Amino acid sequence: MSLSLATKLKELRTRSRQSLQQVADGVGVSKAHIWELETGKSRNPGIELVRKLAEHFSVTIAYLTDDAEAEERDPAALQFFREFSGDLSTRDWETLRTVAASLKDR
Repeated sequence: MSLSLATKLKELRTRSRQSLQQVADGVGVSKAHIWELETGKSRNPGIELVRKLAEHFSVTIAYLTDDAEAEERDPAALQFFREFSGDLSTRDWETLRTVAASLKDR
C-alpha cells in the first residue's frame, strides 16, 4: 500500500523534528501551505515545490510523488540524484535533460 503525499510529508517532517514553519521557510512557502499539504487539503503541488520538498528532506521526487516503480527500476539514477542534486546548476540540469531526451529517442 502506498502512502499519500500528505502522509509522507508529515512523516518526514516529524522524523526530522521540524516545525511546519521550518519546512515552510526551507522551501519558500507559507506555513499554512505546508499544513494544507500535510492534511491533504492541497493535493496537487507544482513540480517546483515538490522538487524543493524533496531537496529539503533529502528524498527523491519519485518518493514524494509515489513513483515507487521508478525508484525500484533504476537504483543508479537514485544514487546519481543523491550525489549531484544539490550540486548541479540549472544549466547542468538542462544539459542532462537534453542528453536524456536524445538517448530516449534512439
